Amino acid sequence: MIAITKRLLLMSPLLLAARRALAQSTDAATKPGPSTEALMAVAKKAISGYFIPAYENLQAATGKLVGAMQESCRDPASAPDDKVRAAFTAVLQAWARVDFLRFGPMAEKARLERFSFLPDPHGTGTRQLRQILAKPDPALLEPGAIARKSAAVQGMPAFEALVFGASDDAESAAYRCELALRIAENLNLIASEAVTEWTREGGWRDLMLSPGGANIVYRDATEPLVEILKAVVTGLQQMRDQRLLPALGKSIETAKPGRGAFVKSGESFVYLNASADALDQLVEQSDVFSLTPDQAATLLAATETAMTDFRQSIDVGKPWAEALADPASYARLQHAFDVLKTIEDIFNFRFAEAAGISPGFNALDGD
Repeated sequence: MIAITKRLLLMSPLLLAARRALAQSTDAATKPGPSTEALMAVAKKAISGYFIPAYENLQAATGKLVGAMQESCRDPASAPDDKVRAAFTAVLQAWARVDFLRFGPMAEKARLERFSFLPDPHGTGTRQLRQILAKPDPALLEPGAIARKSAAVQGMPAFEALVFGASDDAESAAYRCELALRIAENLNLIASEAVTEWTREGGWRDLMLSPGGANIVYRDATEPLVEILKAVVTGLQQMRDQRLLPALGKSIETAKPGRGAFVKSGESFVYLNASADALDQLVEQSDVFSLTPDQAATLLAATETAMTDFRQSIDVGKPWAEALADPASYARLQHAFDVLKTIEDIFNFRFAEAAGISPGFNALDGD
């Protein structure tokens, strides 16, 4: 069932203004906007070249994580073996390709929150997981049982805490491993559901490719394109305001490394790089700049230059916590934060004006 909130997001004042502008594109005094054919071409490329392959990759990665955990739990240890670590990293990188897509199957049935309950500023997941481990319940290890618990203990952060949190007690290690295995299975189930909901008849692929008529989600060819733009802007804001800012604080003296993403596994920088790669790939695969042929080369060059600056800025050569305590590294991370705003402006203003389309409000507005 399509979430009602999806309809509300697409009814933002900015989007309505953009649709009015497009409706007037035949007026000689109005700069013509992209044609329906051009808009749908971008949507098709985004779906076939990025959205569906990204979810299929997540499904495959979580499946491998299940296999690695099954093998690891035969002889559980306090620290993850190389296969588990590699499988976790692969899932994290695959997740970075879709966690900013706040529409579609992941926006339904709380799948996104269940897969990764981030941000968690109040430590809800840590507190609930501590309660579970304080009084281990064998029933929670039954297949499907973890999916009936709070979203805060169903997904990636809970898995990370269980697997990368030291425990020398053999009995505790065994329970933690089995619980992590059940979470891995839950991750695979959620990813599989997302693939199904994208590809089934009448699913999200069909919805995006057949706007108008009885389609209550996408009423015209503008709306799927706006969805893509909102995804890019949301991804940039998520990296800046939810992944970097809480850790950076207002100064190096108030920095809180623990507020970053995937700190326990030491994969914070891996995740940020994967997130940057994801946005690059979405822009490339969708060919979104084709909607501004006169500005395409300039906008692409500006985006690539800024993304390179971002990657170089976070390549500090230190672990996450050390980087936030070192003045030079901290300054580079602050610069990376600023660069993300520069990239956001490219899509929110330069591209939007050149194409005659506004992204409207994004999925993080009001958070």
